[in-house]
Parts: sequence; structure tokens; C-alpha cells
Amino acid sequence: MALFMLPIDDLMYKDFLVVRARLSMKRVQWCGVVAVALWLAACGEGSVQHSATMAARQMTDAVPTSTVVGESRVVVAVIDSAINPYHEALYAGGSLYPGTVPSAVTPAVLAEFGIDASHILTLTRTGNFAADVAADAAQWRSVKRGERYWVRGTNLILVSFDDAGLPRLQPTADKDPHGVGTSSAVLAAAPQSVLLFVEGTVPDAEAFAFTHPAVDIVSTSYGTPGSIPLASQPLAQSLEGVLTQGKLHVGAADNSPALATFDGTAGPWWSVGIAGLDVDSQGRELISGTFPDFLAAFTQTLPYCTDCETGLDIVSGTSFATPQAAGVAASILLQTRAQLGHVGGIVMGAQGPLMVRSGGREISVWQLRRALEQSAAQPATTDYQPSSPTSLPILPVLPAVQTGWGVLVPDAASGVIAHGVALLTGAQVADTTPAGTCDVQSGLMQLRRNYWDRLDPLSPSFMNSPANFPVIGCGSPFEQLP
Repeated sequence: MALFMLPIDDLMYKDFLVVRARLSMKRVQWCGVVAVALWLAACGEGSVQHSATMAARQMTDAVPTSTVVGESRVVVAVIDSAINPYHEALYAGGSLYPGTVPSAVTPAVLAEFGIDASHILTLTRTGNFAADVAADAAQWRSVKRGERYWVRGTNLILVSFDDAGLPRLQPTADKDPHGVGTSSAVLAAAPQSVLLFVEGTVPDAEAFAFTHPAVDIVSTSYGTPGSIPLASQPLAQSLEGVLTQGKLHVGAADNSPALATFDGTAGPWWSVGIAGLDVDSQGRELISGTFPDFLAAFTQTLPYCTDCETGLDIVSGTSFATPQAAGVAASILLQTRAQLGHVGGIVMGAQGPLMVRSGGREISVWQLRRALEQSAAQPATTDYQPSSPTSLPILPVLPAVQTGWGVLVPDAASGVIAHGVALLTGAQVADTTPAGTCDVQSGLMQLRRNYWDRLDPLSPSFMNSPANFPVIGCGSPFEQLP
């Protein structure tokens, strides 16, 4: 079946627009996609009745609310174009840290990344961007490829693999601000996390993020436009990073109705694919990939400049939904580690890598993923407000057709983070996943497995599928792995 495709440019980054006010766009219909999904779901045996809403879950669950993290930490890597460590949002008193900046970058974290005194950047910040960069010129000249740097006063660790000839890590007007937005989206959702910014969307950057032992979660918002079958390939070392090193990879679906299944960033079965929710309307954003794992906020207000120290922009795209979802996962993991007393990052267990091993619990990346699936929020059809011409209300029957497992947003009202922490720490919480979701998502997972393992020769899993498929099916996140 042919799907309607919106025209897209040839940029690798999966942002759609950057605006100061929402732009109107012509609504598109995707009835064909819905029909395919309904057929797919009908192959299962589950009911197609929407069984729960966010409000229902909040009323039935008793969940912990503590955010004390102590010595626990989580590291989220963002691979992207550029970052702006001068922006006030990243410091105490800025939009991301209205109070103080939580000291996530501890001496232990610095040691994990091999950062000594000569690799600490102490930046001048007077509000005059040009003058401040000039004052710090000697520091920027000292930056070397592949070496790690901490920006004092922030939760940022930086490393560059970009060989375009521009000053490494230094923000300049010649660099794309895309990475400023994506990294800020992580911290907006998980301000207590360590943000490892990896400059350069190149194989060396991907290999670094997916293989460095201190990294827990990798967020990527770039790839081949259009999600055309056999035209894109998974990111370098992404299978290795997830399967054998235990990291979570969160990738952006295309900014079109293209099938996320075939997207090299969002489609591989070992990756978590993200499409968009229009938060204002509480509707499914049409111009984001079809059949993702989750939705997150398509439009956000974030820092988005490489030559300023103040100001926020309204930015839209799966580029920003994806790091928000990564931030939600990071918050769940961090609070889980804190409550169970896990210090440090991923450790090796008897059966493979573990994100948590403490307090009598052993939690793998596959269990974290399953907890996300059970904790995702589900907007109701009645929540829809027709405020956006590019969104549609969530279907009352089989919402998974549009939302996947549901929505990953950090706000307390959604209950996503609290629910995920409760699941992983052993609390008794209700599973409010809408009926039929498991049938749809299980069918899609089998399709993804068949495609990446048997059809796409560019996939690292091609004819190399793991003997024991690690993805946990529907049920408790603590089901025994095969």
C-alpha cells in the first residue's frame, strides 16, 4: 500500500521547523495507515476496548514521589551538530535550573570520563557573547578531538568528533543550532542527569557514545529522510551498545507519515522509536513517523542558538520529542537507582549487562524498556482540542495505531515517571495499557525483527539475529528472559 508522503528536505536532522509562533499547515489524511494498523491488530486475540486513561491510573496507583538521588547518577549521550555552553538556561537561575544546578557531575563521574583539571572549561559569561568567546579563546584552542571536557557550573560533558574544520565544541554562528535544542530537551526532562554531548554525526561519534562504559542512554535525532526501505542503516555500534553493553537507544522517527519500521534511527528492534504528540491539542502529530514505539512532545520551547547567551525559541520535530523521551527514561532510571542504592553506571551481571544491581533487584535495559511501555500515558479522545491543523484526535479504539505504547512526557500530571519508578522498585501498580496495544506492538516488533534481521543487508543484525531474542514481551518487566 502506498502511503502519502509530505515533501521533506535533504537535511539529516529531524527537526521540522523553528518558529516564534506556531505555523499553520495543511492537514493531511492518513486513513490508509489506520486501515493497515487495524488489520494488523485484528490478527491478535485481545479486546479493542480502550480500558484506561491517565486520570484513571493516577487514581489507582500509589507511587513514590521522591526525587532525591544522592550519589546515584545517569548519563545521557546526545550525538548532534553543536552545543552552546554559554547559554544561561544551562546554569543556575536559567530556564532549566530556576534554582541551583544539581551537582550531577561528581568527582566520580569526572573519573569515569578521564577528565582532569586541564579538561575543565571555565567559561566567561557576561551576557556579551562575542566578547565572552574571545575571552575564552585559549580554552577553545586547547580542545582536541576525542578528549572529554566538563563545563564548570553545568551538568555538561563535551567531546568532539566533527572534522568540518570549525572550532571544536566552540559555539559559532556557522554551526547548526540543532544540537542546542536536542541537548536542552534532555535536561528539561531530566535536569539531574549528566548530559554527554558528542559533536559530529559521524561513525566515530556513534561508536564513542555506544561503547563508552559510563553512558546509559543514547539519544539521536538524525538519519536518512523518508524512512525508505533498504535506503538507511542503523547507527554505528548501536546494536553492540544495546545488546552487549546494555544501553538504551532512543531514536527519532521521520518528520513525515513514513513507516518508522524502516527508519535506520527509529526502526531497528533494539532501538526505541519516537514520533510526535501535539501537546496543545493532545492529538497525534501527522507529520511524524507512523508506528513508533512512543510519542513525546513534538513542539517545545528551548534554547536554540549558537551565538547568544539568552532567549528561547519554539521548536518542532521528532528531533526534540526524542530527547524528551530519553530524558523521561533517564529520570526513571536515576530515581530507581537512587531508591535501590545503585551507585555508578551499567554493571555486568551473570546473564549480561544490568542498569541496576542493588537492593535485591537486577534491572536490565530490556526491563527498563518494558517499564516504559507499561508507564506511558494515553491521552483520551475527549482530551483533544482542535488547536493544530496538523494533529488528529487519538482514536477511542486501538489508540496504539497512533501512539504506540503511549506518550512519554516528564510532567508530574502524566504520572509516567512515578509509575515507571514504582514498577522498577517493586511497588504494586496497575497496568493501564489500553486493550489491544500488546497485539499491535507485538506484531510490529515481529515485523521489525524480520526486516532488520532478514531483509536489510545494511543492518548489523542481518543474518545475525540473537539466538535468544532479548526484547521482553507483554507482561511484567521482571519476566525471565529466554
